[in-house]
Formats: sequence, C-alpha cells, structure tokens
Amino acid sequence: MEPQQSSLYAKYMQRLKWDVATVDGVHVFVKRLLFLGYLAKIHRPEELPSHKKLIQFLKARHIRRLVIEPVASIPQSRFSRWCKHLPSWIRLNRSPFLPTKTIRIDLTKTADEIFKSFSEAKRRAVRRAITLSVVVKESDDSTALIRVKNKSSGMFGFITTTGIRQLWDIFAPKHATILLAHAGGEVAGGVLLLFWDRIAYYWIAGATKQGKKLFAPTLLVWEALQLAKKRGARSFDFVGVWDERIPKQNREWLGFTKFKEGFGGKTQYYPLPRPTLIIRKTCGTRRSHKVDCQSSGNPRIQCRGQRQLFSVFLLPAALPSWLLKFSPAYQKSKVST
Repeated sequence: MEPQQSSLYAKYMQRLKWDVATVDGVHVFVKRLLFLGYLAKIHRPEELPSHKKLIQFLKARHIRRLVIEPVASIPQSRFSRWCKHLPSWIRLNRSPFLPTKTIRIDLTKTADEIFKSFSEAKRRAVRRAITLSVVVKESDDSTALIRVKNKSSGMFGFITTTGIRQLWDIFAPKHATILLAHAGGEVAGGVLLLFWDRIAYYWIAGATKQGKKLFAPTLLVWEALQLAKKRGARSFDFVGVWDERIPKQNREWLGFTKFKEGFGGKTQYYPLPRPTLIIRKTCGTRRSHKVDCQSSGNPRIQCRGQRQLFSVFLLPAALPSWLLKFSPAYQKSKVST
C-alpha cells in the first residue's frame, strides 16, 4: 500500500478540510470546489472499486467529477476498461493530480553497490559536497524545511509547501523524518522523507542557490538513501519525474528529472485515464509510430529510424477501438512488428 491509502493520510486530508469516506475498501476524498462543484479523489488504490458501489456513493453525494489514480501494479488495459464502463454523467479528470511516472532505487543492495550505480557526475558531486564542508543532519524542524523550500521555489514557493506542517505532525516521528544540509552556519537544503510499507518516499526537497553550488541536493539524496536503508526500507521512491507519455504536461520537471536519473534506479509507470497516445517519430522515412501504453512497464516506441525528434498528439481515448481503426492518425501509426 502506498501512503495515500493509509489511515494516517486520511487523517491528513481531513486536516486539509477534505471529507474522507471508504467505498469498497478504498479511501475517497471529497471536497466542494468553487465554481466546479464536488470533486472526489481516489489516490493509489491497490484495487479498483466496484462500479456499482462507487456510482451509488457519487449519486448520494451529488458528485460528478472524479479523479482516480491507481497503483502501478494495475495494468493499463484493465484500468482503461474500468474507466470505459463509468457512466457518461461522471466526468473523469484527464489531467493527473499525482505523478504518473517515478524512479525507484533498490535498497536491498549494499551501500557500495548503490553508490556505484550513481552516474560519475553524481559520485563526484557527493565527494565535492563533503570536501566543501556540507554537513547533513537528521532534524525535526519542519519550519526550516518549509523556509528553504519556499526560497528554492521562487515567488509562489509557499504553494509547494501547503499542508507540509500538517503532514509532518501526523506522520512524524515513526513514518517521517527531515534531513537538513548545513553549510557556513546556514541551512543550505532539506528533504522530507516519508516511510510506509518498507518504502521511503522523497516527498519534498529544496535547496538555496548557495546550497546548489555546494552540491547539497546530491549529498542529501545520498544521506537519505543510507538513512532509509538503516530504517529498514527496501525501496526508495523519488515521487515523480517527467513522463514522456504526456510530454506537454509538467515540462518544468525536466530539470529535476535529469537530476534524479543520475542516481540509477528503475522507472515505474502508473496507468493513465487517457492512454491512447501517438508519437510521430521523424526519421529518414518520416513515418509515424505508435507508443505501446497498454502495460505498466516502459512504453515501447516502434520505429526503424535513426534520428529521434518527437512531436506528439493524442487520439480521443473515449472512441471505441473499432472506430479508431478508421481514423487517419491510427492508420499512420501502424507499423510491422
């Protein structure tokens, strides 16, 4: 189970003024939004709820908007079928609230093996940060973390830290900790880690400009990995990177995605409510090729070209499969296997 379906997370959502209900064994978060009416969110359920029970609940609460983002172990094809059988009066949100792709590092390996899986640049950055006297310490100072995160996020940084204090109050100390990087007597960076079901989650992180120059973020990740391993976690989740299946969304994540990729690990994809995606791959023959999004693993791009310049467009996921076969975009996307 991921933390979003835990009893502690339900308590956290109640602190943020969301109503919490249980439908067919999964937590549903409900809130009335200005001009939009009621919204129901189901985050990271391990099983998709029964249509009958969910529809009864939504009707009783006059809810027409639904967000559901299941765990990665649920196949895309199964989730697509589930979405297809929702009645038309339910507006299924197409834009994700949670990251649709993440990177996880295996903590069952030795610390040396984990460090060796870093890129050369990341290993060098860790050593450089230590040489520059950056010191990472465990802390319970959520105010210091919020302050450094707000600074790193610019003018509207306070938006990224909304609810962090409430989350800390509920999950700490058993299921959360804070790491702060100190340099020159000041806090140069920080990380909030959540621990749930033997997985450590890199929940929120930030660093000052000076901290970035001193490679504090890289050292923080290395110390977080070691701490998570000591606390019995078997996996370390970076909680979100840019997803090439929906390339127009979260393009601002490209920078920290490159940062996170430098630590090794394996990518993990979550199923999408709108999986029908075509990527036009410009190569010598200028053919268009289809991405296989029907599994929770890496999407496969079938192409024989050499140059990889991508432009993306979506097919309507609501169209029945027999009708899609007659669309020009689908015909262009067909390639021999």
